[in-house]
Amino acid sequence: MSVYDRFNRLLQGRATMPQANIMRQYQVQGARGPVPAPMALPRPAPPQSPMLANQQLSPLMQEVVRRAQASRMTPRAGQVGLPTPATAAAGQPAPEMTFGQKLMQPRTQGMLGAAAAGFEASGYQDRPVSLGQVLGRMGTAGTKAFTAAEDRIAAQKSAAQKSVIDRLLAEAQFAKATRPETTSLMRNLALAGIDPNSPEGKKIVMDALTKPGTTIDLGKQETQFAAEAAKAAFRRTDAVDKEISTMRTVENELSVIEKLLAGGAETGRIQNALVPIKQLLKEVNLLSDEEAERLGTAELLQRSIARIIPNMRVAGSGSTSDREMEMFQLAAPTFSRTAEGNRKIAKGMMQAIEFAKEHRNLMDVYLQKNKNLLGFDEFANEKQGKVFETFDKNDPNALDAYQQAYEDGKIKVGDLVYNGINFVYVTKESVQ
Repeated sequence: MSVYDRFNRLLQGRATMPQANIMRQYQVQGARGPVPAPMALPRPAPPQSPMLANQQLSPLMQEVVRRAQASRMTPRAGQVGLPTPATAAAGQPAPEMTFGQKLMQPRTQGMLGAAAAGFEASGYQDRPVSLGQVLGRMGTAGTKAFTAAEDRIAAQKSAAQKSVIDRLLAEAQFAKATRPETTSLMRNLALAGIDPNSPEGKKIVMDALTKPGTTIDLGKQETQFAAEAAKAAFRRTDAVDKEISTMRTVENELSVIEKLLAGGAETGRIQNALVPIKQLLKEVNLLSDEEAERLGTAELLQRSIARIIPNMRVAGSGSTSDREMEMFQLAAPTFSRTAEGNRKIAKGMMQAIEFAKEHRNLMDVYLQKNKNLLGFDEFANEKQGKVFETFDKNDPNALDAYQQAYEDGKIKVGDLVYNGINFVYVTKESVQ
């Protein structure tokens, strides 16, 4: 037996087979021919077969020996591919492992790790190293390598088991999804052992279908569609509610701005530059009461304008970039714009907010009636119209349409409308 075969058997947990030189005893040449040497040792006897040994034991001891041999046939951890009692009983040969598989077994990895640590510790050292230290390093390295190999094998087995379980679950779900649904009548026929295609089964089915009060549910898909449409409607209303909640703060500040500007408050670049100067003059009591009152109005106007832009961002929409802030500033009133421009901007924003609130109320009306929002946009357009109504003054019928829109409630005094050239306010005189 070669050295490799001996090492391979040790890896698999099997002891090497003893070999005996079965030959005649040593002899010496005597006077009358070869005779046994008086001081020669006898040759070792060949190993006795376990079967022959069992025949010389009692039945009880034979059973004990059989069980001991069966336990040695059971592979231990890391001994993949060894014969088992199941394969031995089935007459199946144990699968032979390759050299790479044997090399990756925990026992082999532990021995190699210990050997490598021993080689490293046996090299040149700048201080004396005892044998105990070398053995300790070998033991630690071997244990780590053995444990790592065991963990690797366990992880591979776990991954394989998970893959099998996932595949079985996927197959079960696919089978469930593709399996045709059966009615309770068909299940009852199957339990009774009656074939629905037989004459008896067909008669039972026809009697059940023609029985008064029997209904056949053909609208299951329609019911599911209606449920999904209702869910989508509520998601849409929730999103609109968040936007309107943000608009309420902006609406209050816009109302303050519009009223102050309508009352004569002034804005513009010059006024924006004069405010800090007037504040200094107010601190040294160099402003008249009228100028001090105008300064207070300007400061209140500045405060309301400053509160608009941060509140234009919808809550939960994430951080606001510099570009978005610039767009908000362009869309909102600013103290550097003219008073008339700021007033129209504020009124336009208030009008858009009022339009959105009315749009949300129409959602509730439509949803309560139809249980969904399918077709709501067409309904809202007919009821609301546009945010800013247009009446082209070059149109001969524009005046009549203007009066009709006022009577229908689509416009009211103070609203902004477009006359084909610019935005103007609806006044009492224009609707009388």
